[in-house]
Amino acid sequence: MLYEVIAANLKNYIDAVGAAAELTPEKSVFQISVGAKGKKYGWHYIVYDGDCQFKRGLYTGEIFIDWNDEFKYREKSKKQIIRETTPDYEVVFKDEAEFAAFIEAAGKYVVSGGKKPKIKGSKLSGTKCDAAAFGDALIRCAALQSDGAVSLTDNEDKRLAARMALYSLAESVKILCRDRNAAACAFASGSRRSFFFDTAEGGRATWLTVHDGLVKVTANQGTRLPALCGLEFDSDDSAIAFVHGDRPDVQKIFEFAYRFRGAATYGIDADDGSIREGFREVCLAAAEALGAEN
Repeated sequence: MLYEVIAANLKNYIDAVGAAAELTPEKSVFQISVGAKGKKYGWHYIVYDGDCQFKRGLYTGEIFIDWNDEFKYREKSKKQIIRETTPDYEVVFKDEAEFAAFIEAAGKYVVSGGKKPKIKGSKLSGTKCDAAAFGDALIRCAALQSDGAVSLTDNEDKRLAARMALYSLAESVKILCRDRNAAACAFASGSRRSFFFDTAEGGRATWLTVHDGLVKVTANQGTRLPALCGLEFDSDDSAIAFVHGDRPDVQKIFEFAYRFRGAATYGIDADDGSIREGFREVCLAAAEALGAEN
């Protein structure tokens, strides 16, 4: 789960620091992959005109390839087609252990000034993408989600780490639901509802929307559906501690951060008791899942 969350949060980080424009002057595809050929999985990022799109899965191109359809592709050379179905730059981890070691090294590098972790990457096409800028973004994104995040002292780093933590929490709920976790599935079932994760300072917000077992996570753009309830942490430190801190503290932090926005929006007459209980259960499960892997 941790790797999926970091991969998804990389777009969040790129958006937060405005790094898309630095990554490429033209349309480029960056990819992170784990594993060897045949058992390889990963995620890719399509960066164009200052915008970053995150896609789950390995990049196979934006056109459908049928090598037998000579008429459809007769104006394209095999070299052109390969380029259109190949990422421009790929960061490769041979297995999950190597990815975990990278995350730990990134945390030590950013938090305590350790040695900068090396990145195994390959530039796969002639596109003018900035491989170094992508590597630096990945290092900082991983560091801000490592267990060292609780020791950050720089206010800007803590602001970003809190934004990463809130998004991680919502993304963890989504993954738990996909993996058929009982608490997450029960939480996501039923009519469409929206929840929020933010800090008292604002500007770190992530929204979670559920509907009939489906889960959607959005960062820093809100949702048309008013939030039923959510978590508003009193500081960046509290938000980071909820995801990366000691497990015994999680329940206490939840109680301080919980905010009920009003079931009347959804035509619910009952008080927030049962709503709070279901939300608390899934938030604690999500935090526990993240903490177990950090």
